[in-house]
Order: sequence, then structure tokens, then C-alpha cells
Amino acid sequence: MNKNEYLKKLDILLESLPYDERRDIMYDYEEHFKSGLSDGKTEEEISKELGNPETIAAGYIPNLHTREKNNYSTNTTRTTADTRNGSQYSIGILIGMIFFNLIMIGLYIACWAVLASFFIVGIALVLSSVAVLIVSVFHSPMMYVSIPYDIITHPFLGFLLFIFIASAGGLIIIGTIMLMKLYASFTTKYIEWNKRIVRRDSYEKA
Repeated sequence: MNKNEYLKKLDILLESLPYDERRDIMYDYEEHFKSGLSDGKTEEEISKELGNPETIAAGYIPNLHTREKNNYSTNTTRTTADTRNGSQYSIGILIGMIFFNLIMIGLYIACWAVLASFFIVGIALVLSSVAVLIVSVFHSPMMYVSIPYDIITHPFLGFLLFIFIASAGGLIIIGTIMLMKLYASFTTKYIEWNKRIVRRDSYEKA
């Protein structure tokens, strides 16, 4: 039994389950086939390893064999209706994802722009603190750097100002990097979520 035959048979056996639950189960078994194929196994070998679809379905649906006898005559009609409803559901999901992702792209770019701005501010503060240190402590004039006279005449104040500005800039840089990592992790999960929905919809259309 190849992959399509196996999954379609299992899908028919699970038709009495709620649609979302059935989709999750079918997705898991589709992943079993993908994993097995990547290991060099044939679809028939994977089918044998997974076991009989009736046995699997019986684990999810009590009294499966009794239900099969009572509902056998209506299986074809129900399967056709489920396929039609599933296709309409898939199209609606995909259209909704397109509009949702269009909105998310704008927000995504805006968030990265804000994070980049914070990072630049942090670097600017660190560079400014170095300039303060050079001018106030080492008394080396720098172009475009203007520091109050009291700080120039009291190097200790200049050193304290250097520590304060450098610390603020360093904290901003560290905090921004942490936020960037979290945002990158969120981006990866969001992309995987989109891929998962697309893969499920592709299966429903197959």
C-alpha cells in the first residue's frame, strides 16, 4: 500500500472524528512517511511499519468496527462532502493567510527598523562616551565634540560622565541584541507555522 492509499484509507476510517482532530492525526502520519522516505525506505515499507489503518483508527475511535458496518453504505457520500468542505476550508485559510501576512510584513519591517534604531543609538552613545573620555580626561580636542568647561577642568567628572554614557549605551546594545534574538526566534516559529498550514492544505487538496 503506497502513501496516498494508506492516508486516504486512514482518513476515511477517522471521518467520525472532529475535522481539526482528524487533520492533526493525518498530519502526524504524513510526517511519518516523510521521515521514512528521507531515511531511504519505500512507501510500502513505511506502511507495513505503521500497521493496518483499521488498527490505528480503532485506537482513536472506540467500537470502530461496529460503526463501519452501520455506516459503510454512506462512506462514499460523506467522503465526497468532507473533501468538498475541506477544499473550501483550505481556500478560505489560504486567502486569510495572504491578507494576514501582508499586514504582518509591514509590522515585521517596522519592528526591525525600531530595533535597528535602538542598536544605532547604543553604538552612538558608546562612541560619544569615548569622545568625552578623550576630550575631558586626556585633554585632546576633537572636531565636532563640545563638552562643558567644568567637565574639562575636572577630569574626574569627565570620567564619571564617560562611565555613565558608556554604560547606558552598552545596556541599550545588549538589550537590543536580546530583543533581536527573541524576534528572530519568533520569526522562525512564524515561518514554520505558515509552512505547517500550507503542508496540511496541500495534503487536503491531494
